[in-house]
Amino acid sequence: MPNYQELIAQRDELNQRIDEARRTEVAEAIRRVKGIIQEYDLTAAQCGFGAGAAGTQKTRTPVKAKYITPDKTVTWSGRGKLPNVFKALVEAGHRMEHFLLNK
Repeated sequence: MPNYQELIAQRDELNQRIDEARRTEVAEAIRRVKGIIQEYDLTAAQCGFGAGAAGTQKTRTPVKAKYITPDKTVTWSGRGKLPNVFKALVEAGHRMEHFLLNK
């Protein structure tokens, strides 16, 4: 049975072989893909790499506030966790309808 150091050496050798196999296979895949792109005269957008492709994010516009505290310092859209200030007001007997911005 091999000892610890021998197993580490085997692992390192295997990792090198794995890396080399991956580099070789990736190079071959790239060569094939480039050939197909050239053969069919494809564009990046047609392949899904243009605007709106996966990985690109649109900027999200903030949600408008729906509720506001009586002192007008804290707003809440009504989404997500209820802010502590609203929670305290509700526990004190107020109703959320009292804090609506557009009544």
